[in-house]
Amino acid sequence: MVRVITQDTYDEVVKENIEEFDMSPEEAIKEAIDQFDAQGVDLTNIIKDLALGSGDKHLVLTTVEKLKELCSNNKNDTLIMNELEILKAECSKDIAHRVMAGKAGAYNILIDLLDEKLKMYKHVESEENKQFIVKILNCLVALMEVQPDLLDKKGVDLIDSCLDLQNDEIIISTLKWINECCTKHEINRQNLFATNIGKKLKILLGKNNVQLLCEVLQVIRKFTLDDDIRVEFGKAHEHARDLGVLLLETLAGLLKKHTTPPLVSELMWTTSTLLVRHELCSRADLRAELMSVLCDNYDNVVVIQQACKL
Repeated sequence: MVRVITQDTYDEVVKENIEEFDMSPEEAIKEAIDQFDAQGVDLTNIIKDLALGSGDKHLVLTTVEKLKELCSNNKNDTLIMNELEILKAECSKDIAHRVMAGKAGAYNILIDLLDEKLKMYKHVESEENKQFIVKILNCLVALMEVQPDLLDKKGVDLIDSCLDLQNDEIIISTLKWINECCTKHEINRQNLFATNIGKKLKILLGKNNVQLLCEVLQVIRKFTLDDDIRVEFGKAHEHARDLGVLLLETLAGLLKKHTTPPLVSELMWTTSTLLVRHELCSRADLRAELMSVLCDNYDNVVVIQQACKL
């Protein structure tokens, strides 16, 4: 049976090694890790360095506390944005930093802040408000990597609202957030799918922005996954079927226009994940499009293999 400890327990052992055994920080950390490994303790969610902030707290904790204070009292946008950058950098380090941030309440702070800034942006579509929203979204992406359980009903509603906006930069960041929320999390996929997100993805497929299109295609594929071991019966097939009925014609049209990488690979990969029923395969006659792809990429082995499989 795997044993776990708290961050405080780990920190105390490291400090004890330094203070009582006169070890250097590097030696103290190595000794603590070896000791816990020998005891069968899982240190995956433990921050192992000694990058502590004021009051012997880890920087990720002090950053979350500062954000909470600033959002409650100061409302100084410059200071908040600076703390968001620090939080994003901390969460990007590893899962341990993200778990600590999540336990400290970072998700709720970011969601409330996003809700507030979205209302401001809908009232005044300024560049400053847009950049603030993008920064919050990017911070949420970093925070929720490999911990999609944080998503709640308010988060789903905010995703739905963000996809209604007309700004490509905001939409791209939102799509990246959706990708993290849907990774190995069947309930999140079902909750998002229930918002009729398929229709909004279809609208976004009409955009003339390659980066945005690639993100949309990745999101479509996420809904067809069956990778959550906690759920016995998922809805991957149903999602693929419904998206196939809704999007195959649009994807075929895009395949006519975009016959070179990187978009052509994303399009063929996504199309293949939606062809889950005989009637969909019969409906999607892509022979002409695939011949164009083969002609335009005769020297690209990867694209040729994808086209032949499709």
